[in-house]
Amino acid sequence: MSVIIKPVRSTPATAVPNAVQMRPTAAPTFTRSQRTVKLGGTAVDLLSLDEARTLIVGRAITGGTRPLVVASANLDHVKHFGHGSRWAGMAQSTRDLEWVTLLDGAPLVTRSRQLTGEQWPRLAGSDLSPTLLQEAQANGLSVGFLGGRADTHALVRTRLAEDYPGLTIAGFWSPERPELSDHAAASRLSAEIAATGVDMLFVCLGKPRQELWITEYGRQSGAKVLLAFGAVINFLAGTVRRAPEQVRDAGLEWAWRLALEPRRLASRYLVDGPPAYLKLGRHSGSPVGNRSWWEGAGNLQDAQPGTAASVSAASGGNRLQPCGFQPVTEHTDIAVLVVTYNNEDTLPVLLDDLRAETGSQSIKVIVADNSPTPLTMAVAANDPDVHAFRTGGNVGYAAAINMAVQRAGAAAAYLVLNPDVRVEPGAISALRARMLASNAGVVVPLLLDDDGSVYPSLRREPTLVSALGDALLGSRLPARPGWLSEMDRDAESYRHAHSVEWATGAALLVRADTVAAVGNWDEQFFLYSEETDFFRRVRETGATAWFEPTAIMQHSRGGSGTSSDLDALMAANRVRYIRKHRNPAYAGAFHAAVSLSLLLRSGIPGRSGILGKVVLPRRWDELPRATVYQDATPEEMPAGYAASPTPSGTAGAGAP
Repeated sequence: MSVIIKPVRSTPATAVPNAVQMRPTAAPTFTRSQRTVKLGGTAVDLLSLDEARTLIVGRAITGGTRPLVVASANLDHVKHFGHGSRWAGMAQSTRDLEWVTLLDGAPLVTRSRQLTGEQWPRLAGSDLSPTLLQEAQANGLSVGFLGGRADTHALVRTRLAEDYPGLTIAGFWSPERPELSDHAAASRLSAEIAATGVDMLFVCLGKPRQELWITEYGRQSGAKVLLAFGAVINFLAGTVRRAPEQVRDAGLEWAWRLALEPRRLASRYLVDGPPAYLKLGRHSGSPVGNRSWWEGAGNLQDAQPGTAASVSAASGGNRLQPCGFQPVTEHTDIAVLVVTYNNEDTLPVLLDDLRAETGSQSIKVIVADNSPTPLTMAVAANDPDVHAFRTGGNVGYAAAINMAVQRAGAAAAYLVLNPDVRVEPGAISALRARMLASNAGVVVPLLLDDDGSVYPSLRREPTLVSALGDALLGSRLPARPGWLSEMDRDAESYRHAHSVEWATGAALLVRADTVAAVGNWDEQFFLYSEETDFFRRVRETGATAWFEPTAIMQHSRGGSGTSSDLDALMAANRVRYIRKHRNPAYAGAFHAAVSLSLLLRSGIPGRSGILGKVVLPRRWDELPRATVYQDATPEEMPAGYAASPTPSGTAGAGAP
């Protein structure tokens, strides 16, 4: 629902007591150096009240090359955007917005003083708002309010008319939550806001929704300054009372607000607050800046995922016509690595999708075929610009990827794809744009199932507790805490870009320097858990992995084949992974949790016999493993393998 007030020009600044008419000739800038610290893993800018006011009002007057976004950091902000949080690093990944995060919350004020030796003021949005509204009135700036209920807006309108009679109001908008989550509806909303010519937009949607909306639609709103000020709309309306000054000075405003709204705020302050406080102690210090890495990014250099620039880049910019695949001897933007196993039906479809993407970037395709028959290679031969080769056996997913990388030659990034993936137009460009914006080592797309529904492809690092949670609850209670499940089933996670721990290996874009730093995929896994291990080693190099929802691909999850042996292999490889990275006692307990899960599901049709193959490690040799075909030539023979027949029941290498 939207309520728009027609703008009315303000009275002259001379009619407003204590106002300062500001007419800077250039857009004020903020230089980050010692004035930015890392608090709980999120960057916070240390400004005085006058500096913040001058920066915000000056940018609202003059604009700039990018809209200015102002957020406030308290413990709730650390919870959502701090170290290890789902949305960590989000602000740093938005190249078309300039973010300034102000110091808010007594614990953060104390920590900043410990780090810098100076006392910095707390700049809560509720404290800044009266000053900013006064300056907006004095300088003829229009303001708008996004968030809150329509009845709250009516109260704010009345109070603003009394306190700031000359203030120009661009509009009030009170969208329902589904409107914010739907891309088309949110785009219409941002266009509606832009049509008013608003200079300063108060975004009062609550954390993290307001920051997420600004990240995706802030530039489209046309506002010169966007203020992520949460409950300000309620303070302006008078529906929520500010704590007395003595209470605020004592650092007890949280207790005041908890007493006023216990049902709404108990979880924030009593459940989420203590872990955020611990982050503040453990993950504070000097910030680490981003570095640009993409060489030869061409028309993606200024693209931000989800923006008009990235849409243009995704559609090819000045290169709208497919250009064909490049030879492996050429340095390309993307080297696509595809591991096949009897994929003569799906491979041509994938190649057609990839060929359509060559108008917006240079692509070469390398196909590593694990098939026992020549049919897939025969199909690949129909595309002479595709570099396809036999691996010499069913050597597994990891080994085939390693062989493909060796043959791929130089590229800015390597895109690993299952052969049954469908690539929607612009998906590869969107992955590249996110990689450029976030400086990520790996970026993964949104995967859709055959029926068009979102496949929950995002994962958390396996732990004993999450294994027990999955064993006992399975897919029930999808909204349970993240530490109780390895799979991320939260729908919100699939609507916004953010960093992830790992994701299913059906499709992932890996930066070239990350490939070099991580090295070969671990071939002991054959199939399953190899991507879990790869992502872990990516994180150990200091690189990050990101999810990009505007990069859409469809994945037929049955493409790797199904059998009880493969189900047993998946479970056994989960234990192998933990054995590799944890101590024996932890690995033993994890093995027991995996076995419990299999026991509880042993009555499901098709699951018989799996438990016995997983419980006893000596039986793991009976499960599918890497083999080389007897007819493999010396050139095809992978190092370290001896020719042998393919065991029955093995499947092609590909991610589930």
